[in-house]
Amino acid sequence: MRIFSLILLLFLPCVLSAKDYLASSPQEAQVIFNNAIAGDRVFLRNGVYKNAIIKLHNTKGTATQPIVFAAETPGEVFFEGGSTLSLSGRYLLVKDFTWRNGSASPSNASVVAFKNGKEYAFYSTVSNCVIDAYNSLPAAETENKWVSLYGDHNTLENCLLKNKTNRGATVTVWLNQGEPAYHTIAGNYFLGRGNAGHHDNGLETIRIGDSEASFTAAHCVVALNRFEDCDGEIEIISNKSCRNSYLYNTFFNNDGGLTLRHGNACLADGNYFDGGQKKLSYGIRFIGEDHVAVNNFFKDLHGAPHQVFRAPVTFVNGVENSVLNGYFQVKNAVLRSNIFVDCDAPCIRVGAHTRKEATAAPEGVSILENIFVNEKGVSGVLYEEKEHPSELDCADNLVQGYAKAMLPEGFLLVKAKRWKMGSAKLESIVSGDTSLAEKYVPDLSVTGADWLSLVLSERSGAKFMLLSPAEVGPLWLR
Repeated sequence: MRIFSLILLLFLPCVLSAKDYLASSPQEAQVIFNNAIAGDRVFLRNGVYKNAIIKLHNTKGTATQPIVFAAETPGEVFFEGGSTLSLSGRYLLVKDFTWRNGSASPSNASVVAFKNGKEYAFYSTVSNCVIDAYNSLPAAETENKWVSLYGDHNTLENCLLKNKTNRGATVTVWLNQGEPAYHTIAGNYFLGRGNAGHHDNGLETIRIGDSEASFTAAHCVVALNRFEDCDGEIEIISNKSCRNSYLYNTFFNNDGGLTLRHGNACLADGNYFDGGQKKLSYGIRFIGEDHVAVNNFFKDLHGAPHQVFRAPVTFVNGVENSVLNGYFQVKNAVLRSNIFVDCDAPCIRVGAHTRKEATAAPEGVSILENIFVNEKGVSGVLYEEKEHPSELDCADNLVQGYAKAMLPEGFLLVKAKRWKMGSAKLESIVSGDTSLAEKYVPDLSVTGADWLSLVLSERSGAKFMLLSPAEVGPLWLR
């Protein structure tokens, strides 16, 4: 007991020395924050602040006592005009702010950046913030990113990012070649990603990496986010690095999908894709090696008849000796234990390509234990080959309502609404009862991020997850 009391006394002065401050201006808040010690909290007085350029830098935060910059009242501090915020250092927390009524910032600037010059942020978080239609005028040609993640072990959580229409990805993860990032993007609401200039590239909602760093194992986790009306371009998420995980996200009513564009060994697990009324909606596009898609739910996806890359699941043809920004051959791809309901045919398209040099057909494709249901009388074949893959492995796939024509071995037509997959059952799946669907557990030592985010600790047992708007975004808006 005496030893415990002595330890407590040694640490007590550090705990008690942390203070709360109320700043009257962004400039005052910046000065206080940059001179703060572990555990200090700097609150900015409620109000509207125009053209505030805030640069936070502090290395004194700790895992248990981060240095905090927050609104006096969540949701009552507004940044407008050309306001930006950048943070660098260790164990920093920024929360509860709103950026709105933006004017065009300098080209390629970020509204929120996890760096100052060459100084990066580490183990830092931006939480419960809103960026709404910000820096989007002139909408078509001004290019900027809303959030740029640098450094490692940083988090963007419970934010609302709404109505971005200009060029530049909404959220970008910037990588140094060969250096893992271990970032978390979780619990956010991405709403209304438009395309004012009708461009066909560079308007992603999330991009992780780029062509130059595409062989870097980033180990980022994108989890429990909702993407709604994200129509900026074909790639809502553009994966451009290795060993990332996309877990339990909801994609609702989007003209786009998840593209594994560059990099290898990424995991898409437990995501819910509902195309709603969007005619160009799709699910997952495979490019590269060792990607795995398991336990996902694909519903009412309509892109397959309109564009070759927009089937619910597409395995793309590669280019021999591809350059970094080209198309690498699909190898050792796994599509397992997923559910497809009333998707426009084909549900699976293999060997898709749009250029004559894309002659490298997928090599090693496994399609196992998936369920396909067509209750709406969708016409067309379930499975389509533009190029025949080598080493195709199909087994234990159950099909209701799609034509048998062109189905390879391993697809079984059934009529009953009672399904048996090993020891598990899936009953009346068309009515939405999927609680008994078997969940496949992937091996995180070989695919996806090699860690499981804490935000998933209570949900990882679910097969997939549908998140409503009330379950994502800032806590003070719920």
